[in-house]
Amino acid sequence: MRDESSFVFSGPFRDVIPAYIQHKRAIGYKVAASELYRLMELDRFFQERGVTDPVITKAMYDDWTALREGQRPVMVARRQICIRGLGKFLRGSGYKNIYTGEDDKRSFQSDFIPYIFSKEEIDRMFQAMKKKCQEYPTYLNHSFRMLMSLYYCCGLRKSEAQQLCVRDIDFRSGKITILQSKGNVSRIVVASATLLDELQDYNESYCSESLPTDPFVKSSTGGLFATGTLYDAFHALLKEAGIPKRTDGRFQRLHDIRHTFCVHTLEQMQEKGFDLYTSLPLLCAYLGHKHVKETEYYLHFVEEYHGRCVGQNCRLQPFSV
Repeated sequence: MRDESSFVFSGPFRDVIPAYIQHKRAIGYKVAASELYRLMELDRFFQERGVTDPVITKAMYDDWTALREGQRPVMVARRQICIRGLGKFLRGSGYKNIYTGEDDKRSFQSDFIPYIFSKEEIDRMFQAMKKKCQEYPTYLNHSFRMLMSLYYCCGLRKSEAQQLCVRDIDFRSGKITILQSKGNVSRIVVASATLLDELQDYNESYCSESLPTDPFVKSSTGGLFATGTLYDAFHALLKEAGIPKRTDGRFQRLHDIRHTFCVHTLEQMQEKGFDLYTSLPLLCAYLGHKHVKETEYYLHFVEEYHGRCVGQNCRLQPFSV
């Protein structure tokens, strides 16, 4: 993630936006990089329109939340959330002439369907990474493979693996502690024996001089592994593994690896005779979901994608049950 000190606001709310971010964090909300970028975009929006007074009129609101050419409706929903949140904070802080879209009844739902990789595709991806690490044993290649192993074998979110510190991993038991992740949920996940071997090897090779608070997988400069670098390597991997883009022409996302982990784990449970509905709370806790309904979402994918799975077990298995 970009250094937060580089997010400089210079519009009419330049003093208020940092206070708004601090307020959200103080009451327990995560402020992700995507939200910071959107607030920067809103700040530029006001500047480009010559707004100098700290007001938000209905015309400004409508202009900001208008559907723009080439964008999906879900982007309007994200801009609505951004300006409404800031507007409510401004009103609560005593600002006048702040419109928060109280009569905006538009509702947008994402029609996005996650991509579930088949076990054969996962196998091809890990084989491609293994080959690359053997032919070009660079820090970048080994680090990317380590992150991908955490994503698929533990179902971690992108930022959870990036922010994992050395002290968060017990290299004897394989317990991995995820602290205050999405929704301020903390949890412990357990690495399989295969993944634990990889964690130990990586730790010995690259973390011998790291402090306990250092990122386990860090950038070349010692900070968090950059999201841009991560996505560049992921898109290159898809090409190397012979995995085409989605039918809608878009690339698969890193978060689709987490979706795939969920589906493959449910399939594994089903093959072992587990009742999926009664097993959902277990997977729910493992994933860091607040409600079982979030995990229940994956059940319909199990039957839908079951036919795509290869009969042979993948070399790397998600979440042994």
